[in-house]
Amino acid sequence: MKTRLFLLASAVFLSSSLANEMPRFERSTVMRDAVTHDALAQKLRMSAHHDPIRNLGPAIGKTDEDPAKRVNDRDLIKESTVLHYRGFLTLVPKRAVVHMPENLEDRMKIGEKVQVQSWADFFKGNRGWIRTLEVTRDQAMGLAPIDEATVTALRESTQVVVATFKGGPISVMPYTEPEPETSAGSDSPETDPRKGKRQGNTAPIKTSLQP
Repeated sequence: MKTRLFLLASAVFLSSSLANEMPRFERSTVMRDAVTHDALAQKLRMSAHHDPIRNLGPAIGKTDEDPAKRVNDRDLIKESTVLHYRGFLTLVPKRAVVHMPENLEDRMKIGEKVQVQSWADFFKGNRGWIRTLEVTRDQAMGLAPIDEATVTALRESTQVVVATFKGGPISVMPYTEPEPETSAGSDSPETDPRKGKRQGNTAPIKTSLQP
């Protein structure tokens, strides 16, 4: 009996000691007034009144025109070259057709009741009279020439030749040979030192490809 009382007293003592030694976290509760609808409406009006976007000044450019309307007014037919055959039609960029034999010129006209196809589908079905010429970006921009052997072969081809870049039709600008550089101190009478260009009879600009 005494042993049980001793054990009970020890347990009570230990529990009370642990309770006193445990840290206490006290948090103070701050009471705030609930935001009313009128207060929220007032803040919204104030934020709209002081909106910095409204103080940026007038917009730059033509704000009275709809850019989407300007794009929709474009005529793709006038900006493209038409290839048409047996009721199917496709469009390629202007100057993409670098060679067109005379006997095939009627295939650049639009017929009636045609079905528009992508370039890939149209070319797949008309490989018999269309061939492609893969060009580089510089050649398409007129910054690099196409070798004369290729140009000669194009002129003798009986097929329509379409310039492509990575498989897609692309416009090809004629290559313009750069003017020869002349020294500023040259005493040649054909050189104008103020402009650095040859004067008098000059050779016409040559192009390696005439679309």
